[in-house]
Amino acid sequence: MSREEKAPVAANKYETVFVAEPEIPAEQVDQLIAKIKETVASHQGSVTSEDRWGRRRLAYSIHGHREGFYSVLTFTAEPTVMTAIEHLYNVTDTVLRHLTIRHIEKHKKFAPRKERPAGAPDSHRPPSRYGSSSRPRPDASARTASPAAPEAASPSAAPAVKPETPPPQGDKP
Repeated sequence: MSREEKAPVAANKYETVFVAEPEIPAEQVDQLIAKIKETVASHQGSVTSEDRWGRRRLAYSIHGHREGFYSVLTFTAEPTVMTAIEHLYNVTDTVLRHLTIRHIEKHKKFAPRKERPAGAPDSHRPPSRYGSSSRPRPDASARTASPAAPEAASPSAAPAVKPETPPPQGDKP
């Protein structure tokens, strides 16, 4: 393939959200949305939906604003549209925040879940620390006496010997 010939680029589906200053007039929002639509059209794309949420309260203050004007656009275009739209948002002073994402369609098919019979134990859950468990505890062998060494399990079989402690060191006798 030569340099003049370009392989066709598949169009991707995108969604962009921007938050503008709350005091801007509706005409300025219309102009910004028109610029975004022009940018998408220049990258062989088309806007599929436009949704204006209006003034909403922000979760935190951005540049001293507690509210913002939200707008959402869904479109399909070539991947190069991302840099153009990001540039448009960055040079526009009235845009407080923006986010553009690409929708990825997954064509995975999942197998249906297996049905468990009624009354079957929950094998997918780990054993409870305090409740009953279908598995023996790892330290259960130390608690039960083995038949080979009965005297080791009984505390009365061997008298407890107290270790001698050395006298305290110091000035006092």
